[in-house]
Amino acid sequence: MRVYQVPTHTRLWLVITIIACSLPQLVRGPAWQAGLLGLVLLIRALGDRQRMRMPGRWLRGLMMVSVVALTWFSFGRIYGPEAGVALLVSLFSLKYLEVVRQRDAYVVIVLGYFVCATALLFDRGPGLFAYVLLCMMLLTTCLVGINHSDTGARSWGHLRRGAVMSLQAIPVMLVLFVLVPRVAPLWNMRIDSGQARTGMSDSMAPGEISELSRSSELAFRVSFDGPAPPGAERYWRGLTLSHFDGRTWQQAMPRGMDRKDYLYQAGDKEPDWYRALMTAERGEGYRYQVIMEPTQRQWLFAMKVPVLEQGDAGLARDMRLVANDPVADSIGYTVTSYPDLVRAVPLSEEERSLMLSLPDRDVGRRARGLAQQWRLDADNPGQVVNQALRYFRQQPFYYTLRPPPLPVDPIDEFLFVSRRGFCEHYASSFTFMMRAAGIPARVVVGYQGGEPNALGSHLLIRQYDAHAWSEVWLDGQGWVRVDPTAAVAPDRIEDGLRAALSGSEYDLESLAALQSFANSGLMGRLRQWGDYVDFQWQNWVLGYNSQSQMQLLRQMLGSASPLRIALALLAGITLLLGLYMLVLLRQDRGYRQNPMEREFWRLHQRVSRLQGQPLDAGVTPGQLAERISERWPRASQAASQWALQYQQALYNPSVTTDRVRLRHLRRLRNRLYKLLD
Repeated sequence: MRVYQVPTHTRLWLVITIIACSLPQLVRGPAWQAGLLGLVLLIRALGDRQRMRMPGRWLRGLMMVSVVALTWFSFGRIYGPEAGVALLVSLFSLKYLEVVRQRDAYVVIVLGYFVCATALLFDRGPGLFAYVLLCMMLLTTCLVGINHSDTGARSWGHLRRGAVMSLQAIPVMLVLFVLVPRVAPLWNMRIDSGQARTGMSDSMAPGEISELSRSSELAFRVSFDGPAPPGAERYWRGLTLSHFDGRTWQQAMPRGMDRKDYLYQAGDKEPDWYRALMTAERGEGYRYQVIMEPTQRQWLFAMKVPVLEQGDAGLARDMRLVANDPVADSIGYTVTSYPDLVRAVPLSEEERSLMLSLPDRDVGRRARGLAQQWRLDADNPGQVVNQALRYFRQQPFYYTLRPPPLPVDPIDEFLFVSRRGFCEHYASSFTFMMRAAGIPARVVVGYQGGEPNALGSHLLIRQYDAHAWSEVWLDGQGWVRVDPTAAVAPDRIEDGLRAALSGSEYDLESLAALQSFANSGLMGRLRQWGDYVDFQWQNWVLGYNSQSQMQLLRQMLGSASPLRIALALLAGITLLLGLYMLVLLRQDRGYRQNPMEREFWRLHQRVSRLQGQPLDAGVTPGQLAERISERWPRASQAASQWALQYQQALYNPSVTTDRVRLRHLRRLRNRLYKLLD
């Protein structure tokens, strides 16, 4: 029977919805998925027009088996996030071939809601979220449409009602988002495409950071509570490299030291160094929030001596933050950095031994001799540090993204032959000479500087801000940051990489690539606004975890007890439902149901007011015309003409369009008003 079939006025919306819901996967997935969807829509269109028979059960089964085989061929499996979503979207497309009855359409629409949700597994940005809301509105439009018969239904009316229902759901969604407790998922699904991501590695060799600095990809964003520190103080430490094999610096833990004594995580027993750090005089600090891009690594970035206030991470003895799990998605954490706390961090004998270790004698012979001579001529380690910086300033060293290769001895060849290098060359050679002079030293890699957003809300740290510097241990001062790059290219520290390379004839190509990301014209302003919106989205939506929720609820409710949260949730939902009920009751009044009845009600009210007594609400248009003729005889002809036109418009809609009918009725009503007055 026709009542169980999908109405013709809804089929177009169903096609548009299927395409829209599948589009995120079609853009990301293999090309055969787009071809499959096109084939399904073509078969369905020809079948609806009686140009071909719809595929039978066996042919549909064969198509399903083919989809499973193609998914296996493309991903090597049919399970997992990427393969599973691709299979779901393909089966979602095939299901459209079976839509005949209303129940089939319900199945497709419910599957569409699941397909929308899967798009957010791979991207949670504000743009895709708005697109998913649009797809859900289209799905709701289809739900409205399949519950109307073919008689008297309009396609655009379904869209309007679906949009209204979606907008009505947004306040409820916001109340649930704010008040429903945020709990960790029952599973841990890590989405990774398998492609390498641009970012810091856990080692440093000559040329690695200079290659990284050619990328403009975003590393993280930082928002300060208060004024940001000057550019020369924005050192974002991520890793400390302590072991040197003659070419590569790597992470290392002091020999004989237990991991729990080296890395403190919340819930563990506090080691002595952490207890001393927390009880020391902190001094002034910088409080800021970091929104970090995925790296598939565990290290986080922060300024010197970070104290984590919000987030899931531990603090290592070398003053770096370590996430509990690899950063597989954008994360946010709040930190307060206290530069003066560096004096409270002790240096154990195991650490001293590691920070003085050097490779065999074949590496850096001339550098060892020069550093030892400086130590003999100096009264204290601080003078050795100053002598090394003076050496970099006085000798003809150059800062460049294209240093020559150092195949034999990267220390001596750089210091005495090429004298051209990037930050890793200077940090590596300086740290080597400090150790040769008997001063504990280590290499620190991370980022330096940051580009302020044009709206002044936060800093953007990109991959071309990657940097390496050194830290030396001085008695009474603790670990002191020393940046030998600043002795050669001070503009790099003050103004960023572009300013440091602006006069280099060897880096014009790289400079041009970096300049394209500067703010200029309309596109630059749009980019800044887009970044601002994305940062706020990351901060307030994706960063809204259980800790931030508890803080907000304490501010709103005074206490985040389960009873108060439940009462607030109940009150919020009740208030919204009450408002919706008032709106629906107001719209349910007869004169507000549609434009035609509104025209009748306006004339009804005018006549009631002019004759001094209310008319019966159930009078017909003919009876209303008779009342007008009795009370105002000169308006008799106009009233009869109005009643005739109203009845024709109401019961014979094929006469003309709605807009023309309403316009004609309004002209007749206005003529009646003049005769009644």
